[in-house]
Amino acid sequence: MSLYIGLMSGTSMDAIDAVLCDIKPDEVQFINAHAVSIPDELKSRLEHACRPDLSVTDYQNLAREYAALCAEVTLQLLENTQISPEAITAVASHGQTLWHAPPKQRNDIGYSIQLNDADWLSARVGIPVIFDFRARDLALGGQGAPLVPAFHQFIFADTAQTPIAVLNLGGIANISYLDAQSGTAIGFDTGPANTLLDQWIERHQGQRFDDHGQWAQQGKVNIELLNRLLNDAFFSISPPKSSGREHFNLAWLDSFIDEHYRPQDVQRTLVELTAKSVANSFQWLPKCPDKLIICGGGAFNSFLLERIAQCLPDQVTVADSAEYGVDPQHVEAMAFAWLGWCFDNKKPANLPAVTGASQLAVLGKRVNA
Repeated sequence: MSLYIGLMSGTSMDAIDAVLCDIKPDEVQFINAHAVSIPDELKSRLEHACRPDLSVTDYQNLAREYAALCAEVTLQLLENTQISPEAITAVASHGQTLWHAPPKQRNDIGYSIQLNDADWLSARVGIPVIFDFRARDLALGGQGAPLVPAFHQFIFADTAQTPIAVLNLGGIANISYLDAQSGTAIGFDTGPANTLLDQWIERHQGQRFDDHGQWAQQGKVNIELLNRLLNDAFFSISPPKSSGREHFNLAWLDSFIDEHYRPQDVQRTLVELTAKSVANSFQWLPKCPDKLIICGGGAFNSFLLERIAQCLPDQVTVADSAEYGVDPQHVEAMAFAWLGWCFDNKKPANLPAVTGASQLAVLGKRVNA
């Protein structure tokens, strides 16, 4: 067996997901998963750190505290599964994205900050840690994101004879277009998904997320606001492109809000923003796919899925990844477990057609226990 643990916490900063997989050259077998919620106080400090004024000392202390939570979820997963740390080849830790600044022009070099303390995590759990997956792609002129389309191609491309698309609804939404017949795989970020929805309901309702979009359904779409949001320059940029909460955040949203807007109407409009921006992204796909497979935390928001489906062409069938044998909540963490396996096996895991990098590259760095 070749056992890897993937760790992932997204831009919504709600939890750290850990997934244990047995990985082979042609297969990723899910074994078990565990998640821990990010405590409110740590979440607040992580959100504060998504600003460019964090001191070096505060950054390192925050990295250590985040690594402690990563160690907790890893060790609990192993205890639940009754597998010893010695049996695990490596932990692949994405880290918490604090700032993502991809290149704006082809010859620029961008950067992306993933909070992590891989040495401390490795020492705590007694397992090698693979991390820093974006840096090499960025050094080659790529966006450094999204990284999951290569994994989507690995696990989903052969499920259909016609082109399909995979939509990951994390804090930011990204789409992968997969054509098994031609081997084509492209992908890019489409815009905000959970990040604005979660931040807005937390501000006004004190809840971390809008369960099945129930609060959004109490509001009405504000067409004027929706059009102003969709007029943001990001949505008209052709791929490759990526983004994060350094762009799509409450300060960005507040700049469009008038005092008379009802909060539930804004929430409803944000649902429509995600649905419309996903549908509009189809203009950059080689052809309209027959199926859209949805994964990520947003897959559990039934109202959001309903709105996405209604905004798409009639020919597109929408289903979540559970119908294809993969729990929507586990896909991203599984992707990083696979990226860790790719690093150890010297397998290039970026897709230049996705990120815009000048060449294929092995992604990540490794520290031993």
